[in-house]
Amino acid sequence: MGGIEKDKHYFIVTKEFTENRKKVPKGSLGYLSRSEAQELVAVVEQCKKVIKVKKEDFKEISKDEAELLLEIQDINRRYELIQDEKLFKSISNLQINDIVKVQRSSGTLVGIVKNIKNSTRENGLKLQGSLFQVELVDRQDHKTAGKKSFKYISIHAGDIIFASNTEVEPSRTNDKETKLYNDDAKNWSKSPVESPSQQVGLSPRRMGREKSNEASTPFLPSVSTSDPSKNSKHYSSKTPIPGMSTPSSPGAQFAESENPALEVESMVEVKLHNNAVVYGVIRWIGTPGGHDSRWAGIELDYELNDANDGTFEKNRYFNCEQNKAVFIPLRNCKPDARFCSNAPKEIPNSPIQAPVKTAQDNLTIKEDVPPVREDEALQLMKGRMKGIQGHYNSCYLDSTIFSLFTFTSVLDSILHMPGGKDEKIQRVLREDIVNPLRKTGVVNADKVTKLRKLLGCDTFISAEKDPEEFINVLLHEVLAVDPLLKIRSGQKIQESYCYQIILERDEKLNVPTVQLLLERSFLSCDLKFEEIPVCLLVQMPRFGKQFKMFTKIMPSLELDITDLLNNALRQCFICGEVAEYECAQCLLDPTLNPGAIKQYCYVCNNQVHSHKERKDHQFRKFPYPRDVAVRSPFPRHRMELFAVLCIETSHYVSFVKYGPGKDSWLFFDSMADRIGDENIPEITDCPQIGDYLMMSEDKLAYTDLKQLDGFAKRLFCDAYMCMYQSPRMCLY
Repeated sequence: MGGIEKDKHYFIVTKEFTENRKKVPKGSLGYLSRSEAQELVAVVEQCKKVIKVKKEDFKEISKDEAELLLEIQDINRRYELIQDEKLFKSISNLQINDIVKVQRSSGTLVGIVKNIKNSTRENGLKLQGSLFQVELVDRQDHKTAGKKSFKYISIHAGDIIFASNTEVEPSRTNDKETKLYNDDAKNWSKSPVESPSQQVGLSPRRMGREKSNEASTPFLPSVSTSDPSKNSKHYSSKTPIPGMSTPSSPGAQFAESENPALEVESMVEVKLHNNAVVYGVIRWIGTPGGHDSRWAGIELDYELNDANDGTFEKNRYFNCEQNKAVFIPLRNCKPDARFCSNAPKEIPNSPIQAPVKTAQDNLTIKEDVPPVREDEALQLMKGRMKGIQGHYNSCYLDSTIFSLFTFTSVLDSILHMPGGKDEKIQRVLREDIVNPLRKTGVVNADKVTKLRKLLGCDTFISAEKDPEEFINVLLHEVLAVDPLLKIRSGQKIQESYCYQIILERDEKLNVPTVQLLLERSFLSCDLKFEEIPVCLLVQMPRFGKQFKMFTKIMPSLELDITDLLNNALRQCFICGEVAEYECAQCLLDPTLNPGAIKQYCYVCNNQVHSHKERKDHQFRKFPYPRDVAVRSPFPRHRMELFAVLCIETSHYVSFVKYGPGKDSWLFFDSMADRIGDENIPEITDCPQIGDYLMMSEDKLAYTDLKQLDGFAKRLFCDAYMCMYQSPRMCLY
């Protein structure tokens, strides 16, 4: 037992015992003090004296684990948690930006870990307890069309009932191509910070905490305490600011180590002097007063403690959320490797002129134009300056409108239906955007800006939004369209325009399909479609733009919703006769055929649940049409995938199917390039997507991400919303 005094071996009591007439209950914490005559002596909380302990009465744990348990006042809860090895291991490995499910008196909540900190509560174990600061994600019910709301709470490990450790794929690097220049790192911080290699003995959870705090220390910009929306002016890269020089023109000489491809709106990564890598979008480039080199103002993907809101050395250069802006020399930035293709983009030797506006750009088309046909799609739509031109954070809207209207008529009824709250918005959407897009293949940014200004909320004019926010405001608040989805929950009918998949993480699911995720989500929440939806917009299980539950998700080309319909004719999973029972627990049974919903007739239900391992299953009976003269196989209700919206770092793009052919896929980016003040939209054909979508889940699961085609990787890894339509319901 040598070294116990020096290193302190911590433990938790797993078997209640009595020592010196003092009862030591299960769940108590302590540390071994020394060993004498084969006897273990320990310091245990709530005991004023050193007591003797036996090996069979306790379980050794690490110091980090002891600090996690220390803050749990209920020692019974401590004992329960240590017995749940899988959950406790996940909590022990929690890092910043991981997702947790929290049990509170008000119910179960979902949140994102924003900080891991030590408590100051006194204890006799020479430990600092660990607390988690969590940003709660308010899960909307289906009647709510408003925005998500957020709040922060402080919790201990005992409050957590589920932990999803986010897996972040390491950036692809090449020593020659991705070398970062850290020569200015010493000027960014007043005190040195140890590199990860120097932080010996830190657990993954500690590394997560240290990286969170250390990553923020190199940034020196002062933080403005005023509300930027009220008291500060927004400065773009083109606006002169007192005390500094203006950015160089596109044709100006770059510094020797600057990447000439970087400009405002470029997505970049920066390697800090402590080897931490942060990602973000350049919002400003210029030379601050007192400096002789060009700097970049970067809006980060996530918050850092010492970052700011766009203010540097008491001057404001752009606006963003608090703790998300940093300023660094431009030569220390490099393009975000997660978006780089295998071949570097060719940088032209001479300046390229911005596209010239033509009369066609302002074209308004009043007569109805049908969706673009498959045989015309490539000729009309493919190329640069095609699609919808993006402007100032409009990508959420550009990609949504392009996906919903270009090649399908599934929602064309909203363009014509009378009685909307604002016919002007309906007319702008129809005559200024959708019809010209289908007729000419391009819509300029001015028309989209016109629509954004009419939506009734200033934040839609310039702020970053999510597609579901735009859809809810447009369809519900502005056009007063009937909800696309009617979902039964018990005896209540809930209405919504999108469905957010919510479920617990299953480590066995490497590459789930949307079909499987939707079925599990419906079963776990006890939901059913009250009627067949015309259009089904399914949001993937992720929270915000960064927090993905699964590394890869396979969009199902067809979505079979037969077994998710209320009061519909359904087949027995075993014999094929009319089913009347279903069991959510059977869905997870590895001995049964995986993937399919498990529903049974009366006879098969009794047989399946007579098995000793299934006797405790909570199956339920559901209503079904009786006296129906239909023989198996019963008719199936299937929906077709027509678009997938994707996001990785603050930018939405879309994959859209332009015809029934397997290879009829296009990729649309409203801000694929930039010339001067103009964003250049681009549409690229990607027929290989059809082959990838027909791969088996097993094959895709064992495919190295680096071996995937660039488009395929973006589709499977960054899927945000999958769009499905009922083929029978299309207008044309």
